[in-house]
Amino acid sequence: MLKDDVIRALEDVRPAPVSGQALADRFGVSRNAVWKVIHQLMEEGHKIASVRAGYYLEEGSDRFTEPGIRRFLPPGCPIAIETYDTIDSTNNEAKRRIGAGDSRDLLLVSETQTAGRGRMGHSFYSPEGSGIYMTLSIELGKPLYQPERITLAAAVAVVRAVEPFLSEELRLKWVNDIFYKGKKVCGILSEGITDLETGLIQHAIVGIGLNVRPLSFPVDLEGIAGSLELMQPTRNEIVGRIVTELLILYGALDSDAFLEEYLSRSMHPEKVRQELSR
Repeated sequence: MLKDDVIRALEDVRPAPVSGQALADRFGVSRNAVWKVIHQLMEEGHKIASVRAGYYLEEGSDRFTEPGIRRFLPPGCPIAIETYDTIDSTNNEAKRRIGAGDSRDLLLVSETQTAGRGRMGHSFYSPEGSGIYMTLSIELGKPLYQPERITLAAAVAVVRAVEPFLSEELRLKWVNDIFYKGKKVCGILSEGITDLETGLIQHAIVGIGLNVRPLSFPVDLEGIAGSLELMQPTRNEIVGRIVTELLILYGALDSDAFLEEYLSRSMHPEKVRQELSR
């Protein structure tokens, strides 16, 4: 699809410009076709500037795209990436895919959710353009004597990914909440697909909702929920950084090393130790 090809080309050279003629030659289309696609992308919310040297993505352009995320993943990372303008819930979609026989390692990211979910059936406020609503579905296929470690690993991955850009440390509340400056900025919902014969967790489904940009909250969330208030880096980069860290941690779920990172940020470290000792 030409639109996907063009946005990938712009992401690949970001922030440098690429000429309309170069894009036309590369994809075997006319310059007019490139111009139409550029305007279509702009209508979808991408901030694209036109200069004498060509087109480029402006600094404030921050729509989720597959190439924009993949730039910040390890080279050759085989995870499939799909982005949405809106979806009911990225976790729900991941489970639908698995139910339909799609066993790929898959990252789903949406600009907004109409039915975002947290633990215990709680809803997760998911307004457009200000947050990250993502699910990483991985074929795990191994025994895990403490499944909650998946959620702990996800929390540590978020901390590693975003804390270098913050003025204060993140704090973690058992088992799935992340706080910044005293307010909840992130919720994690981990689910699993288990093989009843072997008892193995076949797929780990980790949903992460992270409030990145400043935003207004409904009355019932005022004073409780907050955001990281980050304008940089892009949300694509943050997603890429979170996934990269989570993949590293998935390889060490049985190790206690990452638990020390969690405990160092925990609001109630003794509770964590008690829960893990059961």
